[in-house]
Amino acid sequence: MILAHKLFRVALAWLVLAGAAAAQGGAADALFSDGFERALPVAAGGGGVNYLWFGDDGQCRDDSRDRYGLLKRYHETDAQLGPVRAIAQQQLTTMRARGMRRLSLGVYFMHRPAPGGTLIDSSDPAQVAQTAANLAALLADVKAAGFASVLFRFFPTNNINPSQPEFPGTGSADHGLRVDEYWRLIQALRPVLAASGVNYRIDLMVEGAPRDSNNTLYPENQRYKYPASTKWSRAVRTLWQRYVAAFGRADTVGFSFLVDQDNNRLRSRVRHMRYVYEDVYPQVFAMDFYAGSAWDEYDKFLKMDEHMRGQNPDGANWDRAGWIIAEAYYEDPLSADALARAIRATGRSVFYLTQWPLDRAGQCGSPHVNVAPPYEWMVWSGHGF
Repeated sequence: MILAHKLFRVALAWLVLAGAAAAQGGAADALFSDGFERALPVAAGGGGVNYLWFGDDGQCRDDSRDRYGLLKRYHETDAQLGPVRAIAQQQLTTMRARGMRRLSLGVYFMHRPAPGGTLIDSSDPAQVAQTAANLAALLADVKAAGFASVLFRFFPTNNINPSQPEFPGTGSADHGLRVDEYWRLIQALRPVLAASGVNYRIDLMVEGAPRDSNNTLYPENQRYKYPASTKWSRAVRTLWQRYVAAFGRADTVGFSFLVDQDNNRLRSRVRHMRYVYEDVYPQVFAMDFYAGSAWDEYDKFLKMDEHMRGQNPDGANWDRAGWIIAEAYYEDPLSADALARAIRATGRSVFYLTQWPLDRAGQCGSPHVNVAPPYEWMVWSGHGF
């Protein structure tokens, strides 16, 4: 059954892309280099997956992966499965053999979370130090397995995430304390990445790009100055200022985007980068693309590209900056076709894509993750990624 399911998914990928080519006037030769055998590349380098868990409990619930946090438990031995590091080493070997060349790794964290689970306590120096040690070991294993590079992502949760209601407002003393706590975690982990010998970039906050309020009392070119959420915008701006002062900007994508399907919100999010980055912009940007009810990934990609060209400040180079697609549906032929067409249509440089372990066609109660490692890499590579 598993083999049949895999063969069906690959066949479906080819059928979707062949249909798209036929709809464009039989342009199959423009999409493939030799008779549907190999897709012409649309990204600069081979991609992979967000690798954040080493297993699940098979119950397909929201909490099914909570006890399998990869980075948090890398030094531990699971009572049923054995040493976590050995499990990960085998999974890394398998995924590399399946054609993956890049990974997104990351840390989930919170201020004093409940015990257990994937979250580390960013207020606990001992947990932060253990996380740094675990990251060093994980990166050594990633390098030994032969991966070309990683995107390392910070996943703040609830009361340490400035986009969330639980994060303290700018009028409270706790606001600065939480920003400091977040910054200390960055300070602890970034040197590990820099010393690893692995090519890397850092996403300072997953889907952390805030937006302005689109205040129509001001001219359009002045609206970027007025945050929709003051605490969110000020927190990430402070983190950016500290990061650039300490480490420069060359190894970070700043704060990644969840690409909206509301055109005004998306334009406001792009425009507000002027407030967040204050003329010192990332050289590469990271985006998460998921189909919405009104726009699919093709539409979202074109709109994001349009706004980055149209809002481009002098010297910012948003019109030609390269992107990393940090998240998209797992092994999804519709997503792969849509994004491949969008890349060709815009000419935007995409370095690589890392899929998220969520199969939108799967039957699962969890809306966030429903695929267990080791992960496949068939559909995306079949569309040039």
